[in-house]
Amino acid sequence: MESAFEVPVNFFLEGDLAAHRDFILENGPPPISFPSGAMVSAIGETPGRCYYLLEGMVKVFTINSQGYVRLLGYHREDTVFVLDGLRGNEPCVVAIQAITPLRVVPIPPGELRRLGRLSPDFALDLALFVGDTLRLMCFDAENQSIWDVSTRLANFLCLYMKSRDYRANRCVPMTQENLASAVNASRVQVARVCARLRRAGVLETGRRRVVIRDEEALRALSRF
Repeated sequence: MESAFEVPVNFFLEGDLAAHRDFILENGPPPISFPSGAMVSAIGETPGRCYYLLEGMVKVFTINSQGYVRLLGYHREDTVFVLDGLRGNEPCVVAIQAITPLRVVPIPPGELRRLGRLSPDFALDLALFVGDTLRLMCFDAENQSIWDVSTRLANFLCLYMKSRDYRANRCVPMTQENLASAVNASRVQVARVCARLRRAGVLETGRRRVVIRDEEALRALSRF
């Protein structure tokens, strides 16, 4: 049986629709821009559209009534984000913020249907992409059902190791506060786990990043 890290689950969604980039530019609405830090969608608002991401990166997160932020993942180039906007008239259940300046193609539902009629291949790949996004959310829900913070953190770091970002830089560019948000734990809990893993030689932390020194040991600590 395949492990969860051998099937297509990715914390960074990137490049899934790259084959359709020229099609979107030629047939979709004109691109628009957002500055770094812009809130592209907010929980409870009706977005009215989704976006094809041409350049930049966004983060997807939720905020509870106490203001606690839960990081859910990132989108990069050649993906569609604000999936709540696929229906157009439904309120968002997640928030999306620009991490870098963005260049995007806004696609209201009517335009999306037109593009799907023009290119059935695009419509199919978009459906598959939505399925991959749901796969990530199901993985996240399963991970949050694990009581032990050490296992949740190990699972998350193993998932992060699959990303293009990790393969390029060989580190996880996150603070302990970021990690706590990603695994739904307190910063104190994550700090304790990181200290234990440092002593065991599994990872190093500091300067707003985590360096994984023993990937096999980390996988052994994960649930999968």
